[in-house]
Amino acid sequence: MHGVITDNRVDEQVGRTGTYPFTFTSSAIIAGAALLGYLVLPAILLGAGVEAKTSMLVLGPLLISGALALTRYFLDSRRGPTKGFWMTLVISLLALLLVTYLMAFCGIAL
Repeated sequence: MHGVITDNRVDEQVGRTGTYPFTFTSSAIIAGAALLGYLVLPAILLGAGVEAKTSMLVLGPLLISGALALTRYFLDSRRGPTKGFWMTLVISLLALLLVTYLMAFCGIAL
């Protein structure tokens, strides 16, 4: 897996390239957010009468963009809530909302 490294090699990567890589921990958190937002929670809410497409449109992008921004700026780099954190959160949320809307409501597979 290119770009994903173990937690103990982060400092070496940052010193060599100046960029913060995705660690296995952050990758697992983002994958877990995707599973929760697009499979688990919509299935549970479907039992409560909420349409699956609607819950996927709301939960999937929110959980993934939140997990992405939090892991990049708090877990991997410990930079905190900087301007980049908010930009990552908003841009990834908007992009995921668009992709989810096109796939779930328009039937467009990207």
